[in-house]
Amino acid sequence: MGFRYLLDGDAGPDVAPDPGLLLLPGDMNVTTVTQILATIHGQSGGGTSLPDLLCMDCAQTLRLTAVGMTLTNTAGHRTVVGASGLIASRVEELQSDVGEGPSVDASLASRSVIHDDLMIDSGARWPIFAPAAVAAGIRGVSALPLRVGGVRLGSLGLYRSSPGHLDDAQSDTAETYAAAAVAVLVGLQGEATETALHPDLAAPMAYRAVIHQATGFLSVKASLEMSEALLLLRANAFAADRPLVDVAHDVLSGQLRLHPEEKEDD
Repeated sequence: MGFRYLLDGDAGPDVAPDPGLLLLPGDMNVTTVTQILATIHGQSGGGTSLPDLLCMDCAQTLRLTAVGMTLTNTAGHRTVVGASGLIASRVEELQSDVGEGPSVDASLASRSVIHDDLMIDSGARWPIFAPAAVAAGIRGVSALPLRVGGVRLGSLGLYRSSPGHLDDAQSDTAETYAAAAVAVLVGLQGEATETALHPDLAAPMAYRAVIHQATGFLSVKASLEMSEALLLLRANAFAADRPLVDVAHDVLSGQLRLHPEEKEDD
C-alpha cells in the first residue's frame, strides 16, 4: 500500500509494543499491530477511512457497542477522526462539545480511563457527559491515550451498552489497537504533504474548524480569553440543546450574539 507506518520496532517508548498473538475468552483471537493494519488495509478502498475501519475492527474484536478515535491539537481542541458507527460519533462529538468525558481525560492526562457504569458515581466527574451518554445507550466506558513518546495525539474511546470493563486479556488487546491507531495516524500524515493534512484527517478537522474560528471571533468581539470564549460557546450549546458546530456557525454569521459586551463592528 505504500503507507509509512510506525510499526512495532519503531514505536516510541510510550507506545504499547506488539504483545504477540493472544487469545481471549470465547475463542476470540487478538491480533498484533501488524495484523490489525493488514486487516484494515484489506478492507480499504470502499470509501471508508482507515481510522473508521480500525474502530469498526476494534469494536467487532472486543464485542463493544462503539469505538471512537479523536485527535487533539496543542490548544486542546478535539476532532473525531474515526468511529465504528453513529453511536460512537455521537458519544465522541458529545465530549468535544461539552469538554468532558473519558476520551477527554485520557488525552489530557495521557493515561487510561475506566468507568464501569455511568449510572453510578459518574455525576461529579462528568456531570454533563454521563447522563447524555446513558441516554444514548452507553453504560461502561474506557479510553486510551494515543501518543508517540511525549507527544499527545488523541485518544481511543471504548464504549459498551452494559456495565462492566475489559478483562486483562481484552485490555491488552485494546492497548494493541491503540498502538495500531497511532500507526494509522502517523502513517496517514506521512503520506500527506508537508503543508497539508491527509484527506482522511483533513475532512473531519475542517468540519469542526468553525468552532475554533468562532472561539477566536468571540474572544476578540467580547474581550474574552480563548478558554472563556469556548466555555461560552459550550454553555450556549448545552442550554439550547444544540450541536456546538451549529452554535459556532450562528456566531460567525451574526445570527447569534452570546455576550452583552460583544462589540459592534466599526
